[in-house]
Amino acid sequence: MDFEELYKISLKMLNDKFNINQYPKEDFLIIYKTFYQENQTPTNDINKEILKKINQLFSQPIKTDIDSRVKELENVRNNIDKISTIPASQPISSTLAKEDMIIPQIQITNEDRHISYKTFIINTIRNNFKITPSINIKSNSIFPCYLCIPSNIRKETPYLILSINDGIKNNNYTFIPTFENKWDIWKPITENYNEINLNNNKWIIVIYDFLNNIIDFDEYYSTIYNVIYDKNDEMYSLKIDNIHLFNKNDKIKLIMKDGTSRDNKIADIKNDKIYIYPENLEYKDFIDAKLFNYNNQFSLLFKYYSK
Repeated sequence: MDFEELYKISLKMLNDKFNINQYPKEDFLIIYKTFYQENQTPTNDINKEILKKINQLFSQPIKTDIDSRVKELENVRNNIDKISTIPASQPISSTLAKEDMIIPQIQITNEDRHISYKTFIINTIRNNFKITPSINIKSNSIFPCYLCIPSNIRKETPYLILSINDGIKNNNYTFIPTFENKWDIWKPITENYNEINLNNNKWIIVIYDFLNNIIDFDEYYSTIYNVIYDKNDEMYSLKIDNIHLFNKNDKIKLIMKDGTSRDNKIADIKNDKIYIYPENLEYKDFIDAKLFNYNNQFSLLFKYYSK
C-alpha cells in the first residue's frame, strides 16, 4: 500500500471514528516520514502503526483557547516596537516600495494538532508592498494563518483576498473575520489550504476586498494643518484631519516629506488638537508630513515547519 492509498484510508478512519472529513496531506506526511525512511518499501505492519498513531492523536482532547490566542496577538501588537519589520525610511503611499525589506527571524513555537510550527510576523502600515522573508521557502512549508487588521475593514468587505507573488507565480488566499475586537482577527476560509508555492522569497503582498479592489490605507494617514510649540507644556500641538483616529497614549509615526519617519506618542488631546513630545523635532519636520497611528497597521502571521 503506497502513500496515497494509506492517506485515503486515514481520511476514512477519521471520518468514521471522529466525524472529521478534512486532514491536511502535509500533516499526514509528517507522521508518514517518522515511520518510513527515504525510498523504504511500505509494509502492512508499519502502515498499521501509522494509522494507530493518527488514531491516538485524534483521540486526545484538543484544547481550544480563543482568549489565549487573542491575548497572544494583542501582546504582539502592544509590543510592536520590538518586532516591527518596517524600516524608518519608507514611502507612505500604497505604491510598491523600491527596496526590499528583510524580516528578522521572529519565531514563536506553538502546537497545532500534532505539528510543531514556528511563526513569523509581518507588520506593515501600507498595502501592496515588497518584502523578503528570511525563511528558506524550499526547505520549509509556509502557510498564511492570520490577518490582524483594523476593525472597520469588516464593514467594507465580507472577505479579504491575500495575494502573494514573486513576480512569476501568484498565490491567493481568502480570509474571513473570526474574532471582532480592537483589531479583528481574520483566518483562511478553510482549514485545508495549500502552502505557499513560489519560486523565490522576493514577495509582493497585496490585500484585496471582495470586489478585487486594493484595500486603501490612505484613509489612515492624517494631514497636519498647523503646528505650534507650546512652551508651557514643552510639547508640539498639532491641528490635523482624522483626529478621531487618535487617542491619548497612542503610539504614532510621523512620516516626513522625504520619506524618513520618527516614532512618537500622543501626550494629550484637547481643543481638537493632539499634543506630542518634542523628541528633537523641528518645525521643518512637519512640513507636508503625515501622521499614522500604529493602531491602524496590518499584521500578517505566517506559520511554517521544516519539510
